Amino acid sequence: MSRSKVKNLLLLKQIHSAIAQIKKGKMDKALETLDKAEDSARKAEATDTLYYILFMRGGIFFTESKYDEALETYKKALDAGSELLKADPENINYQHYMGTTLSTTGNLLKKKSENPQAAEYYSRAREIYVNLLAQDPENVAFRASAGENLNNYAALLTDMGSFEEACEVLRQAIELYEKLLEENPYNPGYQAELSVALSLLGNCLIQQDPEKCDTAKQSLEKALSMQENLLTQQPENENIKGAIVFTRERLEKLEALVKPEKLEKL
Repeated sequence: MSRSKVKNLLLLKQIHSAIAQIKKGKMDKALETLDKAEDSARKAEATDTLYYILFMRGGIFFTESKYDEALETYKKALDAGSELLKADPENINYQHYMGTTLSTTGNLLKKKSENPQAAEYYSRAREIYVNLLAQDPENVAFRASAGENLNNYAALLTDMGSFEEACEVLRQAIELYEKLLEENPYNPGYQAELSVALSLLGNCLIQQDPEKCDTAKQSLEKALSMQENLLTQQPENENIKGAIVFTRERLEKLEALVKPEKLEKL
C-alpha cells in the first residue's frame, strides 16, 4: 500500500472518530482529534477534506460561544475554499460550501456585534447563491440555504437601519420559502423560516414607513398564525416560542402606532 493511501486512511479514521466524539458530546476530545486530522490533511494536501475539518471545528467553537476561535477557524476554511475554487471554479459543490461558510461567518460576526463586517459576508454569500440558483434553479438545498442567508442578512440590515434594502431582501426570502412550501407543504423547517421572514418584514415595514401599517399587520398576523400552528406540533421547541414572543411584541408595537392615528382622525 502506498504511503499516500495510508495517510488518507488515517485521515478518514480521524474524521470518523471526531464525528463520534461530537455525537457523544465530548467536544474537547473532538477538537483534539480534529487538530490531528487537520495536520494529516495538510500533509496529504487534501484541501477538500481540510475544508470540511475546519468547518466542523469552527462549528464546535461557535456552539461553545468561543467566537474568536470560531472566527479564526472559519477564515482558515474560507482560505481553503478559495484554493478549491481557484483550481475548479465551476464546481457547484465548492461554491455551495463557500456560500455556507460565508453565511455562517456572517452569523458569527453578528454575534460579536461586528455588523458592517457581517453584512459584507452575508452579501458575498448572497451573490454565490444567486449564481448557484441561476445554474440550478430547482435545487432544494441551494434554495433553502439561500433563504436562510437572506433572513439573517435582512435581520442585520434592519438592526443597522437599512430598512428599504432589508424589505427587498425579505421579499426574496419569502418568495423562495413560499415556493419550497408549495412543493413540500408540511416541512416544518420551511414553515419556520417563512414565518421568520414574514415577521421580520412586518417589523421592517413598520419602521420604514408608518403608512405601510396595514401591510405590516397582514405580514405579522400571518407569521403569528404559522408560528402558533408550529408550536402545537412542537410544544417544547424554544426557538418557536421565542419567535412567537418577537412577533407578538411587533404586533403590539404596531397597535401602539395605529391607535394615536385613529384618535387623531376621530
